[in-house]
Amino acid sequence: MPNNAARSTGISRRSLIAGALGLTAATAGGGLLSGCSGSSNASGAGGGGAAPAPPSVTLGPKLEGVLYPDGYVGPVARELKPITSEKVTFKIVVKQDVTIGDWKTNAFTKWLEQKTNIHIEWNQVGGTDDDVMTKVNAMIAAGDIPDAFMGIEFTRSQLYLYGQQGLFTDVNQFIDGYALNLQQAMKDYPDARKLVQAPDKKIYSFPSINDCYHCRASNGRTFLNTDWIKQVGLDVPKTTDEFREVLRAFKKADLGGNGRTIPFCGYKDAPFDTYFMNSFLYNPGDPWLVVNDGKVDVNFNKDEWREGLKYIHGLYAEGLINKDVFTADQDQMDRYGNAPGKPIIGGARSYYWGGFLDIDQKDPDARWRKYLAVPPVKGPNNVQYAAWNYLGVGVEVAKLVITKKCAKPELLVQWADAQMELEAILRGYGGPKFAWAKKGELGINGKQAVYGFSATWNTEKNISWSQDNAMYRSQDFRLAERVNPKDLTFESPLYQQTVDNYFPYKQPQEMQFPPVTLDQDQAAQEAELKTNLTSEVNLSFSKFVTGQLDPNDDAAWNDYKDRVEKIGVKPYLELEQAAYETYNA
Repeated sequence: MPNNAARSTGISRRSLIAGALGLTAATAGGGLLSGCSGSSNASGAGGGGAAPAPPSVTLGPKLEGVLYPDGYVGPVARELKPITSEKVTFKIVVKQDVTIGDWKTNAFTKWLEQKTNIHIEWNQVGGTDDDVMTKVNAMIAAGDIPDAFMGIEFTRSQLYLYGQQGLFTDVNQFIDGYALNLQQAMKDYPDARKLVQAPDKKIYSFPSINDCYHCRASNGRTFLNTDWIKQVGLDVPKTTDEFREVLRAFKKADLGGNGRTIPFCGYKDAPFDTYFMNSFLYNPGDPWLVVNDGKVDVNFNKDEWREGLKYIHGLYAEGLINKDVFTADQDQMDRYGNAPGKPIIGGARSYYWGGFLDIDQKDPDARWRKYLAVPPVKGPNNVQYAAWNYLGVGVEVAKLVITKKCAKPELLVQWADAQMELEAILRGYGGPKFAWAKKGELGINGKQAVYGFSATWNTEKNISWSQDNAMYRSQDFRLAERVNPKDLTFESPLYQQTVDNYFPYKQPQEMQFPPVTLDQDQAAQEAELKTNLTSEVNLSFSKFVTGQLDPNDDAAWNDYKDRVEKIGVKPYLELEQAAYETYNA
């Protein structure tokens, strides 16, 4: 099942990417009490003290009749046992969400409470992500905090800061005794603990693992219309020169008709540099950090970057790229991709098909099926990378964070761990309309399926938590979704095209800059430098591509390099180098 929300007959890119980075945070425990809000000294653990002696917590028996493919690594379906014999109440702050609806009446809320005997009093905060964070910061400043925050997007540095101040609880002390599902997940994914712990080796949120295979290549995925390629008598391009020739042929043949043809499209929500620049140098995209022999560097001031600018500028100058490539939004891309009659675009830089047209999963001849996710093309110096996200996809922090106000944090840890059981995962992010697969039914990867849904994404409201809670979605789990040969989803071709066209070209893992944590002073310095550098690089990139600046002009290129140096490339790299060394300590 994908990380997507349905959009008419399609699925929105925003939800795809938001879900793709699906590491979440939540917590649970075991014991008897009638209410859990209270002093952090109630158990000696809420404020970060010594954890209580671990009880004999065990997992329930495996559910019978659930099939798994050979070698399956991932969550298992078990009988969920009540965590307490009496109902226990926690107060948790969450974001309002149209899909989730009212957290109090949500179907998964009711199911989980019935299974665990843990009751939640929800404080639902509305507004944009920025609005929500502003309100949360105001709560913290006023000392008006709940037992936990769930689905609030704290940064790693914020978790570390508040954790050091004693506001957020170190859940690492409870994992061995109370989080048996998480323990197994961390064994399956050995890097998980390192990715979620702070520089002080503590873990200030209960993490989720969501190994979305196709998401690892999302940042550079690019599509071309294979029907058009055949019509102009060419092959899928393998080099930058061949890519240009294909676009020229599209334009010359005017396959869209009446001069409407746009050989290649891009839009502001899908960075344009992450595909084309990887034919000149490794480019992970914003913030353009790379690691060379243990040294952190940026790539946007290198000669190879300039060569990439010359190439992309050439495409734009020939009218092979849409003129509004840096200003077009999702709605405009939909108008291009869904143009009535014949297609008018030959290709697009997009995370997946839903970023530039509607996905009709019923029609075997639907337009989206004509567009292939093409491999990265080889540049003039034989550079050919696919920007592959090894570390930023799979493990994420800060979905549920326990505060010092929680008197029994071990209960919340156990509650969160219960959400990593297989049936809880399926209900938590897809709703109750699923079924266990039958013997012989195949999953996305062609192996025995484990489960199936009535649709790729259920559009009903108030039935799930829309990926805002702790989950363990291993790669095997994700690929074990049943595929109906009579009702093919886009998930299967997206997986296969990623395997075939991006995985073989992925950059070495040691080149990827990892998700690091900075202390308070470092974070403040980095925020200003990063904001200013990002603004300058993006603005100059658009100017070089559109010809407002000439990438062939030495003076224009040197002026650009001077600007980024004055903003502070050197101190920025010093901060990131220090954080990188701490991460690897």
